[in-house]
Amino acid sequence: MDAVLGPGASQFVSDLLPKLITPPAVIILLDWLQKHPDSVPASLAVPSPVLSLPPWLLTPTSLVISSLVATISPSVLSIAFQSLRERYEMWQLNAIRVPIVKGKLPGNFDVLQAMVQSFEEEYAVQFLSDNAEKYGNLFCLRFLGEDLVNTFVWERGGAITGSGVFNSDGERWKFHRNMTRPFFSRERITDFEIFRRHSDQAVDLIKKRCLVGEAIDLQDIAGRLTMDSATEFLFGRSVDSMSSPLPLPGSTMEDNMDTENGFVKAFNAALSVVGKRLYAGTHWRWFEFWSDKTRPHMKVIHEYLDPIVNEALKKRGEKLLEDKDKEVDKEGSTLLEDLVASTQDRAAIRDELLNILLAGRDTTAHAITAIFYFLATEDKKIFNRLRQEILDVVGPTNPMPSVEEVKEMKYLRAVINETLRLMPSIPANIRQANKSSVWVSGDGTRYYIPKGATATWSTIGLHRRKDLWGPDALIFDPDRWLDERNKKYYLANPFIYLPFHGGPRICLGQQFALNEASFFVIRLLQAFDEINFSPESFPAGTLPPEEWKTSGKARKPMEKVHPMTHLTMYIKGGLWVRMREA
Repeated sequence: MDAVLGPGASQFVSDLLPKLITPPAVIILLDWLQKHPDSVPASLAVPSPVLSLPPWLLTPTSLVISSLVATISPSVLSIAFQSLRERYEMWQLNAIRVPIVKGKLPGNFDVLQAMVQSFEEEYAVQFLSDNAEKYGNLFCLRFLGEDLVNTFVWERGGAITGSGVFNSDGERWKFHRNMTRPFFSRERITDFEIFRRHSDQAVDLIKKRCLVGEAIDLQDIAGRLTMDSATEFLFGRSVDSMSSPLPLPGSTMEDNMDTENGFVKAFNAALSVVGKRLYAGTHWRWFEFWSDKTRPHMKVIHEYLDPIVNEALKKRGEKLLEDKDKEVDKEGSTLLEDLVASTQDRAAIRDELLNILLAGRDTTAHAITAIFYFLATEDKKIFNRLRQEILDVVGPTNPMPSVEEVKEMKYLRAVINETLRLMPSIPANIRQANKSSVWVSGDGTRYYIPKGATATWSTIGLHRRKDLWGPDALIFDPDRWLDERNKKYYLANPFIYLPFHGGPRICLGQQFALNEASFFVIRLLQAFDEINFSPESFPAGTLPPEEWKTSGKARKPMEKVHPMTHLTMYIKGGLWVRMREA
């Protein structure tokens, strides 16, 4: 029904409309039967007194009231029952309720609206940070009876990712995890040839822009680099987004789209829509009442992927026929080939490819962008020290640094770690409680988490807490990973640093992302000996507003750019810099 009416309208028709029209319809029907007894078969006839209705019940006001009562009553009864159940469970678990953010409108609708607006206009995850200051590191946003528990302590987006590894639970999650894990073996992720080829292409593009003395958007370059590398790594075919024209200073890539790059644009647009849905929770449909905002973008994505998947399935079938008397090798050279060897389900294959593409492209693109943001805006001693380490270990021209050389560069890893601490690619994550449980805080307080509650933890908030990282937690300082602070804070409690999350769901592509980011930083700093932030090149209205300088909130006064988020973080307007070739 969503395809015809739109998500909000579909939910209205399927859920609310029957509740609204059934009571008045029944009243009018009973009245009609009372006035037309001959129309009822004798076998079904009901004594007239039973059908007798008072005249006031047929007035328009009464019909409207009956409609509203029938609509609201189930929700009121459900909330009342839920409240009683939660009180009983809190008594059983000897726990108290998580502090609830209180709005002015019924159902906290004003709080929901403020969160969505903040998501679209404010600093990344600023809404959660503001409430953490007021309510503490654990608080609950209750929207229309739905609990969204948020925390800055470590203890769903299916429109794009479908039923893949990031959007599954239980046995389905194990199936998807086991299906993709073999492709991220050490041998595969340390093969730097793909990185070299696409990094060289990116460096050439930057050199050409430098020759004419113009600034370049490194966020755009990082997005193209990681998209081309990831699609070749996963599909065996690059989308070749770097062949499309680069945006000029003062503009974005919105006007630069050809047939191939349509996939990239659609992928980015779908991410933005799904990011808003995540923060709106189950109520996202009401913000897309008349149309599903992902549909046109997913149509482009599927039109690009389906022929690739179909071709891979066809080749696999032909190979099985040719080698029907032999044992066919189940390990392919790309993830797509691995997947078609495991299943013939087109939708499952497509979902898995999109899951891994999201992880392998957007997160790494942001990491690379953020690294160069700090290198361009922080003390130049950091850039010079990092470049000198690269030249000392790899040399000025070596196009293929080895895995061992990358590991040897301690300062490079410190710069990457510090970047992902202050600007993690995934600034927040979401889970849902499958049973009622207790959250024990550091001071021993037992907080009740009801079954079905959505639990969100803020990675970016966790990474910036001064009680966990020291008084200089908001300062970019790679040396914190090399001096006594590393032992005092991080090594004493490794779960205060979670750019790739932790536990059984730790990112499969963690090392792939670190290798790609490291490789590109090395190649770029071999080729360029200076990088400077270029605020005059940003599109109008994309730099931080003037009030940030005096806001006093976290890193706002320090930022030279406007960090935002959909599923992953990004910089509003891009990262415009000028570079000097070595």
